[in-house]
Amino acid sequence: MRNSQIPVATLSDDSASTGRQLFFASPEALDRAWELGLFYLKIPDDLDLECARQFGRELVASDSPYRQVPQYGELEGFIALENNQQTKLALRRERWDQHYPEHIASFGRQLDAIGIAIICAVFRQSGIPKALWDRASGGYASGGGDAFLNFVHYDTRTPDWGLRPHTDYGFVTILDASAPGLQIEVGGEFEAVPVLPGHFIINFGEALNFITAHSDRAVSAVTHRVVSQQSSDPVRHGIVYFANPDLDGMLWQFNATGEEQGSSSVDDLFAQLEGRLTANR
Repeated sequence: MRNSQIPVATLSDDSASTGRQLFFASPEALDRAWELGLFYLKIPDDLDLECARQFGRELVASDSPYRQVPQYGELEGFIALENNQQTKLALRRERWDQHYPEHIASFGRQLDAIGIAIICAVFRQSGIPKALWDRASGGYASGGGDAFLNFVHYDTRTPDWGLRPHTDYGFVTILDASAPGLQIEVGGEFEAVPVLPGHFIINFGEALNFITAHSDRAVSAVTHRVVSQQSSDPVRHGIVYFANPDLDGMLWQFNATGEEQGSSSVDDLFAQLEGRLTANR
C-alpha cells in the first residue's frame, strides 16, 4: 500500500475549552480512515519523541534495570511473547510513575491527550450525544479508563512471526514504528503500511467498533500483523500506546438519539475476542 492511499490527520493546538481537535484534509480522507480503521497522524511538535525512542532502544541492553520490572499478570512487566518475536516492557498508566522515569511517564500522559482527542473525534462523527461519551467509553473519554505504554523490540533469533495477525482489543492504538514490517488486511489481502517519517500510525480496535456499532458512523477494527523480522533487517523498535476502557468495567452502545442499544463487560468482550483469535491460529 502506498503512503498516498493512507489518510493523514493533524491535531490542532491544545485549547482550554475544547482540547485538541483532529483534522483530515477532506471528508473523503476521514471516510477512508474510518473504513480502513487506520491513518497517519502528524506527530505534534511539543512531543519529545526522541527521548522516548532512546529509552526504548536502551532496553535491548542485557544490563538494563528496566528488564527487571516484574510481571503483573499476563499483560504487564518485561515480557517475551509466545509464538511471536516481540519482547516488550508494558505497563498500565497506574504503574507509570512507579516504574518509568519521570520524563517517560510524562510522555505517556501526552499520549493520553492524543488518545482522548482521537476518541472524541470518533464520537463526534458517530452522533452519540456528548453527555454519553464517558459512559460509552468506560471513562476513557474524560481521562479515565485504562492505558498501556509499551516499548517493543523484535528478537530475530527466533523464526516466528514478528507479530501474528490480530485486531487490537481496545479503542485506539498509537504506534511509533521505526522500520517497515507492519501490514494490514484490505479486501482479504495483507498490504504493507510504509513508515511515514514524522507521523504516528493510528489504528482503531474492537472496543471502539463495539461501542459505535449502532451509531451514525461505526469505525472498523483493522486486522494487522508484523512480518517476521530478519537479522539482516534494520533493528525494529516501536513505541505502542493502547487506549483502553477500564478493564474491570462496562462498555455501552448508544445510537445517535442516545438510546441504549447494548452493553458488555470489558472482560466478556475481551474474552470473546481472545477465543476468536485463538481459534484462528
